[in-house]
Amino acid sequence: MSRADWKRPTEFAAPEGRRRVALEVSYDGRQFFGWQSQENAMSVQETLKDAVTRLVGDRNVEIVGSGRTDSGVHGFGQVAHAEFDWCDIPVRAFCAGLNAFLPTSVRIKRSWDVEPTFHARYSAMAREYRYFCKCSAGHDSFTEGLVTPLRSFPDIDLLNSYAKVLVGTHDFTTFASARDICPSKVRDLYEAEFFWTTSMYGEKLLCFRICGNAFLYHMVRSLVGTMLEMGHKNMPCEAFLAALEAKDRSRAGKTAPSDGLYLWRVSYDPDEYQWFEDKYGKH
Repeated sequence: MSRADWKRPTEFAAPEGRRRVALEVSYDGRQFFGWQSQENAMSVQETLKDAVTRLVGDRNVEIVGSGRTDSGVHGFGQVAHAEFDWCDIPVRAFCAGLNAFLPTSVRIKRSWDVEPTFHARYSAMAREYRYFCKCSAGHDSFTEGLVTPLRSFPDIDLLNSYAKVLVGTHDFTTFASARDICPSKVRDLYEAEFFWTTSMYGEKLLCFRICGNAFLYHMVRSLVGTMLEMGHKNMPCEAFLAALEAKDRSRAGKTAPSDGLYLWRVSYDPDEYQWFEDKYGKH
């Protein structure tokens, strides 16, 4: 669909006298009950807000992320903006300063000044997730909760035949949680592929990479779970396509666990996927 149909707010500039600083954040999702602030549970958003407040003082700090991650889901390249009443602390001080206040489960990878019109969520043009699996009969103390163990790997060519179907504009009702409140289940997907990689411990890993304009609640985990299940059963690509086109939640497989899922990268470059707009956008 056209970017004009994304139905995002168009007025989200910081009020006069307020400053926004962008932050690239990584975090170990095992330590948190998700990104979003909530009562009586530790969240990444609230942890980051506390650190920014300690750095800049009580300046009505607000933290906005590019997207929410669920409990147990990790952030490798999450982007957030911190908004607060103006102060002249150099932007280079935010990375080292915040890391001094944050637990080691959250790290600021970089910080940079942005225009008042930049918004971590609404300015994002693409979000990339990666899901990692390993083939292991047992567990270990190094990757527990960070990589999802499988009894065996399905055929990667068959998995990629499923993934290829996903590229384009589709209604993903089949792969949306019943708890998803978005009125439209239509999303643009730019890239989807499975590939082999290796962990730092030498283990062979299966990685699923997916990139799109936005995602529904549990959508990536539902896609991964369904494709792995169908792959283990050697079901043809036509079966996966039929499940997608059915727009029926009961056609999805078991939702994959949070362990192996990472918000990997957020792009704010309107030109990176302009080819998709030219090919699939409808004006």
